[in-house]
Amino acid sequence: MKFRSFLTLGILLGSLSSTFGQAITPESKTKVLQTMQASIQRQAFVPGVDFAQWPTFLEKRRSELDKSEDVPAFVNTVNEALRDFGISHIRLFSPQSAKARITGVTQNFGLRTEKSESGLKITALAPKGPAAQLGLEAGDEIIAVEGIEKPTTYPIPSDRETTLLTIKRKSTGLIKNYMVLKKAYSTDQPNTLTWTDKTTAVLRIPSFARTYNVKQIAGFIEEVNAKKAKSLVIDLRGNGGGLVSNCNHLLSLLTPVGTPIGTQVGRQMAERYIQTVGGDGKDMVAIAKWAGPTSKTFKLSQAPYLGKLAILLDKGSASASEISSAVLKEQRGAVLVGKPSAGAVLVSFFVPLRDTEGFEVQVPLSDYVSPGGMRLEKNPLKPDVTVEAVATETSDPVLESALKAIK
Repeated sequence: MKFRSFLTLGILLGSLSSTFGQAITPESKTKVLQTMQASIQRQAFVPGVDFAQWPTFLEKRRSELDKSEDVPAFVNTVNEALRDFGISHIRLFSPQSAKARITGVTQNFGLRTEKSESGLKITALAPKGPAAQLGLEAGDEIIAVEGIEKPTTYPIPSDRETTLLTIKRKSTGLIKNYMVLKKAYSTDQPNTLTWTDKTTAVLRIPSFARTYNVKQIAGFIEEVNAKKAKSLVIDLRGNGGGLVSNCNHLLSLLTPVGTPIGTQVGRQMAERYIQTVGGDGKDMVAIAKWAGPTSKTFKLSQAPYLGKLAILLDKGSASASEISSAVLKEQRGAVLVGKPSAGAVLVSFFVPLRDTEGFEVQVPLSDYVSPGGMRLEKNPLKPDVTVEAVATETSDPVLESALKAIK
């Protein structure tokens, strides 16, 4: 089977299930679970993880699975069971979520949240999503959902196409009700290059997946070099990852040729390590040190940018974003600014589940260790400059802090 390696967490704003109340039969559930189990046990690999435990994890939720009568409830229950593995990059996608991943079009509220004292604080919004179109902003708090105060979970129940949210606005402190409609919108965000002054540029890369444009990004770096920028800020906030090849391309634009990118520890490497050294096959760092880097930056037709670097991160920065940040910090002295990253870095690929009308499962293939010997899975990157404040339409405290740090 030919496949492209992905480094993606799949926590983009547009990745939430959007199959409103679509019924699912017991026969369909059985088919999905059987096909999924075969894929996981045949292909999944992360050192130290026993994927043979999957039937046990499922059985713990047998009652919930039997009660789930629609696709969203079924998918949510299966993914709860998958979380028992304690790793990222293993997830069931509904047919609509799988389609949204490919097309960039989804249907939900377009929110990402975290728990707060009053309920849920909005940490990010999809620019084209329904919540953003109502004027909601990062920093606003959801203090009630359908009149129920202090909500503790999100997404909002998927059987509702409209939901009443009670919002406490960050900017004014006022409390107001908003009726939010789930509707289709594009999750694609453009790559951008802006200049804060004549010597400092800001490169925003929302994803390393479908919207990462090799020619465009190379052109941006060519412009940065042509204008002799002293500093470059790379904004990877909310970037959940993407293709391995795109990650390597960006690093090749920002480091000397042959710079180590790190080591992908897969099944064969771990087995060779055990057979050759007799060491612990679960010790990712030791295996990576023994094997050496599995990839390095490559020569391009243009010179890399070698000026000062700062990288903006938050907990939505995952996988390829974390690898890029770790390599640039270790090899180029980049300053990390913002919040800790996701700590979710496994190489994976997406497997369509046959005869299931579009379901697919994300399967991890290997772990990753940075050139400096850091395993990033469950080990988020910590910023050199921590900034808790969130950006608004009028200010961006993270970017402001990065500009100060880089100069």
